[in-house]
Amino acid sequence: MPFPYSSGRLLLVGAVLVGATASAQAQRPARVATHADSVRAARNAKITYAPALFTLLSGKQVRGYVTSYALFMHEQVECYETPPDQLPHPPIKALAIERIKTMVVEGHTLDALTKNGKPLGMLAENMTPAAGTKTYGYFITKADLYIPIPLPVGVAVIPVGSHDKYFWYVQPTGGTIQEVPRSGKAFAALMATAFADYPELAARVRQQAPGAEYKNMPTLVQEYNAHFPAK
Repeated sequence: MPFPYSSGRLLLVGAVLVGATASAQAQRPARVATHADSVRAARNAKITYAPALFTLLSGKQVRGYVTSYALFMHEQVECYETPPDQLPHPPIKALAIERIKTMVVEGHTLDALTKNGKPLGMLAENMTPAAGTKTYGYFITKADLYIPIPLPVGVAVIPVGSHDKYFWYVQPTGGTIQEVPRSGKAFAALMATAFADYPELAARVRQQAPGAEYKNMPTLVQEYNAHFPAK
């Protein structure tokens, strides 16, 4: 015997079920990433690195791989013995700069700085690579604008602006490396003496003329070396 109004009731029940399912899906919270997701993403993340060639003080050459570097490095270089994108990932190692003579990476040659035969624990690129006086430089990024952010237990000061503060080392041909003083008068006295055999340049430095100041060190040394191409 056919059920009275069966098709209508089935359609009604079906509509209710579909509506309930859609409502449940709409109210279901978004999926939250789990620890397993993070681990999987870390394993699958592309690792960028650069091959590096180290020449040690012993004369031995060692190849490594660095995921980051700067043109001025202090104390140690973190690197891998094999490409870091291999699985399992190789352990990272630290190579003391006091063991290094030079480091070549992506076309840059960084020298280990020494003074009177003693290592300074610094690795830096010669910014005036032509023969003659050498200039090594590095910078430190310093915050110069802060915004106070009130907190329930005090105030947090957040840096929102910065500038690069440069420092220079200079090494005359056959001479001793030394840090260049930032003070205008001290800088002028040192570099005017260093450029004494190029009187016109020495005079501009002594007078602290525009373009002949501390911040212009690489340009000044390049001009000096160009004046003595065979020196």
